Amino acid sequence: MINFFNNLQDREKKLLAIALILIIFFILIILIKGLYDDYKISSKNLNKAKSDYEYVFYKASKLKSTMERSSLSESYINLIITKNDLIDLISELNITKTNELFTVTFTANNINSAATLSENIINKTDLNIKKINYKNFNDSIGVTLIFNF
Repeated sequence: MINFFNNLQDREKKLLAIALILIIFFILIILIKGLYDDYKISSKNLNKAKSDYEYVFYKASKLKSTMERSSLSESYINLIITKNDLIDLISELNITKTNELFTVTFTANNINSAATLSENIINKTDLNIKKINYKNFNDSIGVTLIFNF
């Protein structure tokens, strides 16, 4: 093989060297193109997974807020009281349900805690508020929220 290469003319040696360089170059191009195609496919899969996740997250958040809004119970109102640090400021929580009305009554130590809890209850339910009644007692505020079904 070495003898064959030595018998070649100078022009043929240069031609073989150029051909060998081109073959190596094309092999590198093919390898790089394969890696780039894999990268593009992975990038598309990532974007699809992100959009799927965002879609599911949005729908789950929407469903969660709908469930939170529609289910107004004493335990849920107690959770609102706890989240807003109103435990010591709210007392005498009472919920009454009739065929057409849903009534929430409670006593608050001050008007700020009464307004905060009232606002949170109203915002967390899909029920339509019919009447809000604040009654000032000597040392507390009585609140009555009446909702329509």
